[in-house]
Amino acid sequence: MRIKSFEAANMTEAMQLVRQQLGGDAVILSNYTLNGKVFLTAGVDETQDFDFNKDNQIQPIDVKAHFNETALRDALEYHDVLEAVREKILANCREVGRNNPGMSERQVLEVALDRQYQFLPMLGTESKVKMFMGTPGSGKSTAIAKAATKAKLRGNKSVIVSTDNSKAGANQQLEAFAKILNVDFFFFKEARALYEFIRMPPYEYDYFFIDTPGINPFIDREVEKVAPFSESIKADKVLTMDAGRNVRDALESADIFAGLGATLLMPTRLDLTRRIGGVITVADYCKFSFCGASVSSSIAAGLAQVDSKSLARLILA
Repeated sequence: MRIKSFEAANMTEAMQLVRQQLGGDAVILSNYTLNGKVFLTAGVDETQDFDFNKDNQIQPIDVKAHFNETALRDALEYHDVLEAVREKILANCREVGRNNPGMSERQVLEVALDRQYQFLPMLGTESKVKMFMGTPGSGKSTAIAKAATKAKLRGNKSVIVSTDNSKAGANQQLEAFAKILNVDFFFFKEARALYEFIRMPPYEYDYFFIDTPGINPFIDREVEKVAPFSESIKADKVLTMDAGRNVRDALESADIFAGLGATLLMPTRLDLTRRIGGVITVADYCKFSFCGASVSSSIAAGLAQVDSKSLARLILA
């Protein structure tokens, strides 16, 4: 299936774009409205491809015959992966299966996920400044403590910074983590103060882990609590997201955080989640890179790297 996403002012314009670019046989896979615009994904089934036979002549090929997708389709439906993303994964799997007939189902899925998603290590990117954002209770503070612990175990010097002056006890919790880890802790109420601190040359930290207020992204005044801090500095901006969240709520929420600059996704509570369709859908739609996942309550060992193998294992479990 050839899949394409469209953005338009209304549904009528979106449908016109679908017919112009995919033709009359295209089917609508998903659609939603955000900030007054229509976002629509459509696909057209491509059951045939073409290749050269042994006599060097072009012949049609049934692409579905090279990979039995039934079990994988069932798994993706179980996880409640949004249909547009599900079809994209399956299309990649059919192509990989066709070109690699000896591969197992899991191996095919791993290669397909590697094509579709990006996986980056939390402490392996160029930026030493990591800013965490998310909804209340999404696990930001715990994720910061786990990241700082990982840095500590690697022998890196880090600092924990809070900008959250809206949640009672938030700073105390982070400061308590900092004391346990024996790392510096600072609180800045204003974006300018954070900006000046990050640029201050006397501090030689390997990593800055910055907390932001947990917000309801659907309320503008809540978003305005985070925007000044996000805009004031260059950083890897990490969205922490409960892995079990409803897929459509997760997508609309994540899209707003992407507008705040988030480019990395850290699923949380993976150990308490049976279905990860929200995670898989959000990463594809918002073009987030996976940078790790919170997989247990352990601070020392609760942050795991996400890659195509671990993601395939979760999907097929």
